[in-house]
Amino acid sequence: MSRKIQCPECRSTNFEAVSSSKKPLSLGKGIAGGILLGPVGAVGGAIIGNKGKTTFVCHDCGNTWKIKL
Repeated sequence: MSRKIQCPECRSTNFEAVSSSKKPLSLGKGIAGGILLGPVGAVGGAIIGNKGKTTFVCHDCGNTWKIKL
C-alpha cells in the first residue's frame, strides 16, 4: 500500500522535496532492541530508529510542510 503525498493546503501533487533531516541515533529504540535482542539489537534499534522528516514545498500555493517518510 503506497501513501499518496499531496499538499495539505491545496491538495496539489505539484511539489518537491527541499530538505531531509535525520536524527543521529534513536536512543529509545536502541534500548528496546538491547532489552529484546542484546547488544546486536541495541545497535540495530538505534540505527533503524533514526528516521527524520522531509520538508516539501508546493509549487502551486507555496505552502511548506514536513512529513516522516
